[in-house]
Amino acid sequence: MPDGRKSVYPACFSIFMMKRRVKIKILAAISRGEGDETEKDNIRITGDGVMTCDKQGRIEIRYDEVMGEDGPAVNTLSFDMADRGVVTLIREGVVSSVMTFSENARYGGNYHTDFAAFEFTVATRRVSNTVTFENGGRLLLDYNTEIQGVAVQSSRFQFDIMCVGRVCEQDAKKIKK
Repeated sequence: MPDGRKSVYPACFSIFMMKRRVKIKILAAISRGEGDETEKDNIRITGDGVMTCDKQGRIEIRYDEVMGEDGPAVNTLSFDMADRGVVTLIREGVVSSVMTFSENARYGGNYHTDFAAFEFTVATRRVSNTVTFENGGRLLLDYNTEIQGVAVQSSRFQFDIMCVGRVCEQDAKKIKK
C-alpha cells in the first residue's frame, strides 16, 4: 500500500471476482425450551459449495441444504475479510431468513414461509472466523434467537470450509496481473 501498511488482501484481488469449489462440514447444537421441557438437536451436514471473493475482499460461501419439512434451500454465508467478526447468513427456499451475527451484539432478523412471516432478534454470544479464500478455515457462530425479548432457541454452529482444487480457471484468467 502507498502509506507503507501491508494489505490484508492478496495481490490478485485487483480485478474481478475469484471463485473456487469447497467442501463444507456443519456441526450444530440447538436447544429449545427450558428445564425439563428442553429439546436438543445435534445436526451434522456435509456437502459441496462455492466460495467467491470479490475485489473488495467480500467472501461469500454458497451451499445447498435440505432440512426435513423445510425442504431445499440455498444458504449464503458472507463477510468482509477486513472484518471477519460480522457474518451474514441468508437462506433462500421454502423457508427464507436473513440473520446477522457479531459478537456481543443484537441484530434483527426475519423468517418467511409460505404461510407466515415474523421478525426475531439474533443475540450473538460468540463469532470466531478463520476462513480465508486461499485456505478455507472454520467459522463458529454461538447465539440465541429471541422473539419479543424472550430467548426461544440457543444455537451453536461450526462450519468447516475445505478448499477443493484451485481457483476456477475462467475467473483466474481475468484476475492475473
